[in-house]
Amino acid sequence: MACSEDLGAHVPDDWDAEGGGVAGAAAALLRALGYGNAFCSPPPARLCCEPIVLTQGALEREARLADGTERGRVPVDVLVCCEAARDAEATCRAVERDLRRGSWTGAGEGWRCRVAAADSGGSAPRGRDGSGRWLWGFTLILTVVIDFGGQG
Repeated sequence: MACSEDLGAHVPDDWDAEGGGVAGAAAALLRALGYGNAFCSPPPARLCCEPIVLTQGALEREARLADGTERGRVPVDVLVCCEAARDAEATCRAVERDLRRGSWTGAGEGWRCRVAAADSGGSAPRGRDGSGRWLWGFTLILTVVIDFGGQG
C-alpha cells in the first residue's frame, strides 16, 4: 500500500517528506515541534548524521463507519540515531513524549486522513548502526480515520 497514493497524502517537495502517509504526518508534527531531523526514510549522512527515522506499518482496519470513512490503527516505528548513547536515549524519550502529547490537529491537512489518538509502548535501545551510532526506538500506534472518497 503506497501511503501517499492511497491516503491522498500531500507530499512536500523536500527530500525528508519522502514516504508520506501517516508516518509523514508524524514527521511533519515533529518538525513543527522543532525536530528538524525527522525523516520517513534514512537520509544520506551528508544530509543528517543524527536522524529520527519514521517508518509506517500496515493499516489494521477496525471499522467502516456510516459516513464511508474507515477507522483503524497504524503502527509507526520511530528510530533515533545519535553519536552518544545518552543523547540517543534522551532524544528518543523526548520524541515519544512529544508525539504522545502533541496536537494532531491539522497533521493530516491536504489528505483524507485524521489522527484521532496516539499511543506508544515505551522507548528501548536498539543497538548500534553500521557506523557505530547508537539507536533507540519505539513504536507509535496511531488511531486514524481515513476517507477513501467513497471507494470500496
